[in-house]
Amino acid sequence: MDINYHISKEVLCDQVADRLEQMILSDKTQVGQKLPSEQALATGFGVSRPVIREALAILRARGLVTVQAGGGSSIIIPEPIQMLDVVNRLTRMHHISSEEVYEVRIQLEVMAARLAAVNAKPEQLKRMVDINRKMEREKRNAKVRAELDLQFHQQLAEASGNQLLSIFVQSMNGILQTMLESVFELLQSQEDGVSYHKRIIEALSSGDRDRSEAIIRDHLMMSMRNYELVRAQTQHDEKTEPEA
Repeated sequence: MDINYHISKEVLCDQVADRLEQMILSDKTQVGQKLPSEQALATGFGVSRPVIREALAILRARGLVTVQAGGGSSIIIPEPIQMLDVVNRLTRMHHISSEEVYEVRIQLEVMAARLAAVNAKPEQLKRMVDINRKMEREKRNAKVRAELDLQFHQQLAEASGNQLLSIFVQSMNGILQTMLESVFELLQSQEDGVSYHKRIIEALSSGDRDRSEAIIRDHLMMSMRNYELVRAQTQHDEKTEPEA
């Protein structure tokens, strides 16, 4: 890796991190390789080792490097979980409504369902069946049921064959987890969800894109209505709760 770059004195660690990121992204074959030592990087960039440490910390936060047990840092591929955390924070801080969340979710998963009807592999459909069966067995644990529900929809997105679409779907899981848990806690919607999942699998197996789209749209519209019912009930309970 060529590290002979001139760096100005302004915010050195950010500049070094940006240059290192450019180098990493320009050559995907470097994934898994160990970065040069802190001293070698410091010499190459003409900065101090503390600046290099800060730069590496920035790259770790960006999900581009990881610290090895024996010392040193290696290049890695960012995980979708990082996007999930960012989307979760943005949604909360911008006060994005549940309606907006579901509008985006429906559009993403309708696209995923249409693509999956053509691209889904038998092993992916089998995983969807297995997940749905586990969900059917989980009658009392809302958290586990919500996790399994999201796993099902994530598998649907992966079956689309579009990696970016799959990442976008996964990025919403942090928001949806809490919403689904509240629905499973207060409403008897478990059986409806499992039934819709079975119909989705059948439509995907037949390769029917229009039917797959229609079922996933109906399923998510029902999910949105269930959440709105739960939210209205919760708000009502909070208003009528007697003061201590």
